[in-house]
Amino acid sequence: MAVSVRLRRVAIALTISVLASGLAVSAAVKLHGNTDSKIFHESTCRYYNCKNCTKDFDTREAAIRAGYRPCKVCKP
Repeated sequence: MAVSVRLRRVAIALTISVLASGLAVSAAVKLHGNTDSKIFHESTCRYYNCKNCTKDFDTREAAIRAGYRPCKVCKP
């Protein structure tokens, strides 16, 4: 009985750890900018990995300051 309680606690701790790390990753979403069209996309966009999407931005504001505009599909 004591072993199963410990295993449950370990499983819960691991689940919390995994969820917390996933939240941290999603909070730091990188943006890809298309160097030809000057449009930037978020990671969930179908155009995120286009061949000309080689410029990386950490924030939306950084992309806009660099002269890029938000994608009309993903609306980052």
